[in-house]
Amino acid sequence: MAVKVVFLHGIGDGDPRAGWLEGLNRGLVQAGHDPIDRADTFAPRYSSILSTEGIGAKMPAPTYRVKDDSAARFEFARRQARIQRDLGLTSTPSGFGAHVLPEAPLNTLQGFAIGNLSAFDLTQVRRYVQNEPLRGAVLRFLMDQDYADEIVLIAHSLGSVIAIDFLDHLPEHVHVRRFITIGSPAASPALHQGSERLLKRFPYARVDDWSNVFNPRDIVTGGRGLASLFPAAQDFAIDIGNLEHGSGAYLGHPGVASLVAQIVYPSKDVALTRSGIAVRLTDSQASVLLMLYYGHAVARNIKNQEVAAKYLGALRLRQDQIIAEIEELATVGQQPLAEELHQLVDGKLPPVPLLWELHEAVGELVVLAFTNAVDPYEIDVEQAPMRAISEVTFAMGFSTDVGSKVLRAIEDVQKSLDRRGGVPWGRVLTAAAGVALLAAGPVGLIAAAPAAAAGAAAITGGLAAFGPGGMVGGLAMLGGLAGAGAAVATSAVTGGGGEAQPALDLKALVLRVSVEYARKLLDLPFDQNLWYQLADTETRTAAQISRFEAFNSPNSPTLTMLREVKDSLTRLMTFVIEQGLAPRAIAAGENYQVDGNEPDRIAIN
Repeated sequence: MAVKVVFLHGIGDGDPRAGWLEGLNRGLVQAGHDPIDRADTFAPRYSSILSTEGIGAKMPAPTYRVKDDSAARFEFARRQARIQRDLGLTSTPSGFGAHVLPEAPLNTLQGFAIGNLSAFDLTQVRRYVQNEPLRGAVLRFLMDQDYADEIVLIAHSLGSVIAIDFLDHLPEHVHVRRFITIGSPAASPALHQGSERLLKRFPYARVDDWSNVFNPRDIVTGGRGLASLFPAAQDFAIDIGNLEHGSGAYLGHPGVASLVAQIVYPSKDVALTRSGIAVRLTDSQASVLLMLYYGHAVARNIKNQEVAAKYLGALRLRQDQIIAEIEELATVGQQPLAEELHQLVDGKLPPVPLLWELHEAVGELVVLAFTNAVDPYEIDVEQAPMRAISEVTFAMGFSTDVGSKVLRAIEDVQKSLDRRGGVPWGRVLTAAAGVALLAAGPVGLIAAAPAAAAGAAAITGGLAAFGPGGMVGGLAMLGGLAGAGAAVATSAVTGGGGEAQPALDLKALVLRVSVEYARKLLDLPFDQNLWYQLADTETRTAAQISRFEAFNSPNSPTLTMLREVKDSLTRLMTFVIEQGLAPRAIAAGENYQVDGNEPDRIAIN
């Protein structure tokens, strides 16, 4: 076995009978893998150092000396995201656990026993953290051991605290393919009182990923994960029994065993078979590829190289998620894939599909301009989106004049809404207080329904939201904008969601106005019924204001938001009239009001 499994034990005698390996092999066998031979593991024992008074040594210097590991950090984040997708575990504790008494292990529960482990013995953990000579002795002992070039590092309880300390002291030739901490008390504030924080700089170029697994009912962990103190850690909560803390119980869990198996017994990537039949991209799939192309165009147009690298790293996370969904679509859903999707899975960004007529392309471009391709991450990319829209327009087969007029339409609409003027490209466009228009979230390739009884996810093609908000409600309209007549595919605008979601109504309508205005600038047919939808939404928002004014405090957040939305809607209606987007009867009338009985008809005074 090329990769060695290294185990750092907790307090006690150092687990000479390798109970940890027995538990791990139990989990591996249950998952259909071969057990790991003890000869392929290494479990150094440092219990005598911890239990003997007077042993000490000078702290060794860190061996991790990489000056710039930003690229490694981005790749670390991608691997962490993949683990989260594959493992399917939550990071949220549930049920009764020590999280209700986070200081209990080190303070008030000193006489409480957990199997053969007394909580009183956890003073050894604090002693290790706060006694620098002891830490130095343990670290020097570990540094003197013989390690394979590639290891899976598993650390339990006190061993996890030592392992965290050891990561930047490992011999330089050692690369940690996977770091797993189990039952760790390292996040307990009581451990760190009067001492410097462990691991000031995480060695991203040395450690591929870090999964911290905790039992919320394990009193040693305090019922909490490590990410609050160690941002590189990714927490996963598992239920292995009331007050269970044993390493064998942790490693016998199928989720934890699978973490080890992925590295020790890597499965060969199964190439998705090509059907030999020409498969056409669906409209939503084409839109997803267009969004990815736009994201890469944004990255190419970011002048600051550090920001560009950060943006590209976040974009690759998003692209990995889309590829994972494509693979699930092909394997679980048993659906043939278009050649462009095969190219994406193979690591190549396919060219922009030439599927859109000009009036459809306008809708796609406007939505792209309002889309944060790296949602939920927010990165100020300055003018890069403007240049990217021009680049995407050309790639779609249209002249750059089309992109220029789309950008002009967005800028003019934004100026009509924002008293300050100008469009903060690369940041957040606001139409009203608290109503963000950018960061709409990219469009997903597929939507996964809850798992069926057989355990397979039900996969359906369509639009899905990635991240908070996403293309939800008023923004779930990309497909509709691309269709004839620009019918908005949201219940919020067509009458269902206005009472509950005025901000979503506004977002959708800002996009609608931008699209129709861009079409007019390009001498394309545009939808004159847009004005009626604006008027209807304004009327319903005004009704909400009247209802809330009777009971709410004058400056309540809800009333403030509703008034801002109404003001923005009024500005949009004025803009529509001034730009010739309204029906002639509306444009000709000096005064107008919405007929309450028939909201689609206008009475001219």
